[in-house]
Amino acid sequence: MKSTLKSCLGVAALALSALSFAALPAGAEEPISLGWVGPLSPPGNYSGGQEMQWAVQLGVDEVNKAGGVLGRQIKVTYEDTKGQPAEGSAAAVRLITKDNVAAIFGEFHSSVALAEIEEAHKYGVAWVGTDVWSDAITAKQYPEVYRLAPANSLVYVKAADWSAEHFKNIAIIAENTDFGQGGAKVIADELEAKKVPHTLVTIDLAQQDFTPALLRLMSQNPKPDAIQMVVAGQAQYQLVKQACQLGFAPTAATALIGSSGLLQKEVWEVDGKCAQNLLIVNVAQPKSQWNDKAKAFAAAFTERYKRAPTGVAMEAYDTFGVVVDAIKTAGSADRGAIVKALEKIKYEGTNATYSFPTTKTPDWAYHQFVDVPFTIIQYTEMNQAPENAAIVYPQKWATTDKILPEK
Repeated sequence: MKSTLKSCLGVAALALSALSFAALPAGAEEPISLGWVGPLSPPGNYSGGQEMQWAVQLGVDEVNKAGGVLGRQIKVTYEDTKGQPAEGSAAAVRLITKDNVAAIFGEFHSSVALAEIEEAHKYGVAWVGTDVWSDAITAKQYPEVYRLAPANSLVYVKAADWSAEHFKNIAIIAENTDFGQGGAKVIADELEAKKVPHTLVTIDLAQQDFTPALLRLMSQNPKPDAIQMVVAGQAQYQLVKQACQLGFAPTAATALIGSSGLLQKEVWEVDGKCAQNLLIVNVAQPKSQWNDKAKAFAAAFTERYKRAPTGVAMEAYDTFGVVVDAIKTAGSADRGAIVKALEKIKYEGTNATYSFPTTKTPDWAYHQFVDVPFTIIQYTEMNQAPENAAIVYPQKWATTDKILPEK
């Protein structure tokens, strides 16, 4: 049923995109063509990808209804990269050579992004990343590559510092990808510097049964009092369910900390009560800090899709907004002009005001938006939306000083 609903909504979004420019009057200029990339089917995180696509389509419709950009409508071609690098590479080539896009944006999986940016660099086409965290993406310092999402080094140092304050023995479960291993190294290095005992477990995203790995952690003496998951795919849902069924985590004895893949409401459909008390690293401002654009977006998204947007949706909407602003700044849909214009913009989105530095030290900072809003939230009630979850970090936005269930 979920797969059918996903497919129908994806087709509906594509149809809406087509309708927004299909009835061009005679003599009107051709629409500006853009390409979106992301997972819309397994083994990729299709629930996150679908939410990203929905947010982008909302932005496309708003821009076109307001008259478009430079007097032209916007057309977005959506490519399902399935969480696979080869699919991402092929999608980028199709968008560039067949669809003649002016720019490419999106993506949820770092390993896929790393394949896509090679094609963007080869053809001189701007590529703007939405929710991809591997340091290596911007560390390559390709002039065409920009990123709204944080680098692993921006977020996981802070996450590790917070964990070090609250826990004494931490297990890191990381996927065997650029994102997972990169994030795990950042966390492990920070915990090592703070002399906090830690264990690293690497998993394959194709796995379904993580019980052996979890049982090994349970048998440790002392047993970990926190597990940090650096996992982006649907495997994270299974990890949560299996850790819960074993009575391991999330419990008073062992906290369970996840990533943005747990923000979509599908976590409740898959994990049910096991999702309660989950802690999540969330790249989003709390609702109390939303600007007018964020409030308007949330209202429009909820009205159209009958669910509240997560921080991932806001990132996706803002990524589209950044690309549109670069086209306006360039005064052209020329590929090279857009690449250069992205360095000049200062764009106020729903989640932040975006700009992209040209500093080359550290290497990942090049074209990396650095003022990324970051919270650690905890689900305290069943079916809770992220915007209503408890905030445990940072202190300036915290709504509680307790981590549940209490010891």
